[in-house]
Amino acid sequence: MTDVRTLRRRLVVLVLAAGVVVPGIARAGSDDPPQDKPYWRTNLFKRFAYDQKFLVVHWFPAEVRRPAFTAPLVGAILLASHPSGSGHEAIDRASQADFGSDVPTTAVTLSHQLTFVGNAPFVAAALGITYLASRHAENDHLAEAASLSGEALMSVGLWSTVLKSVSARTRPGPSSTGSFFQYGEPRSGSFPSGHAMVAFSIATVFADEYHEHRWVPWFAYGAAGLIGAARVAVGQHYPSDVIFGAVLGHSIGEAVFARQRERGDGWYDRLQPYYDETHHGWGIGYSRRW
Repeated sequence: MTDVRTLRRRLVVLVLAAGVVVPGIARAGSDDPPQDKPYWRTNLFKRFAYDQKFLVVHWFPAEVRRPAFTAPLVGAILLASHPSGSGHEAIDRASQADFGSDVPTTAVTLSHQLTFVGNAPFVAAALGITYLASRHAENDHLAEAASLSGEALMSVGLWSTVLKSVSARTRPGPSSTGSFFQYGEPRSGSFPSGHAMVAFSIATVFADEYHEHRWVPWFAYGAAGLIGAARVAVGQHYPSDVIFGAVLGHSIGEAVFARQRERGDGWYDRLQPYYDETHHGWGIGYSRRW
């Protein structure tokens, strides 16, 4: 079980890693990675550091103005944060208990397996192997998806650790009320669900990368949803933890892909030839996606 001390140690490691990367970026005197190669092949740690500035300065301020992002986050917080004994929190706790008790033994076993698949170290290893194998096979499409997913995974790891350390919500259990700010308690890393954040961030990257294949988003988000439900079934999270983690993970995945679209190519890659049928002449146009 991950306690607060473990979360704090992870946060220290991430901060130290950022401390090594950020000064080098500052000396470079640029807001973006070098463009001599595709974005997804640039330094992963530099991209991760740039992403944090992008998330704080640009992305999240824009997201909070979007109801599809704000409404479920606020709903999850309200569901989780009411004082003990109130009806709203009772729904959160009762739904977790009912869901866990109604799941058959075979489904519980499957839930434990899905939990293992959603562990960050396993996901990181799988993405690394996928990236190396796809580069060897010269499948740049898959390599790009794996690289961007790794970028999202690092950001999710940072934000998940920070939020868990700050919220310090106790995990479900016989004597747990799902209270927040229980610092020092061994099972106080419930909010939000890190597994849900990881699963939905990577699902978002693959869904965007392979949007031309209609089955990929269905499979990606379906698998992410199962991982989130599994965390409730095995008694590690409340539904509100999973909802909050899923929405935030999806947003971080979209942010990484937005960085890829906006910063990945040089201006010359947006120049395209076009043919004017009216005047029967050729020209050059500039295209940009918003």
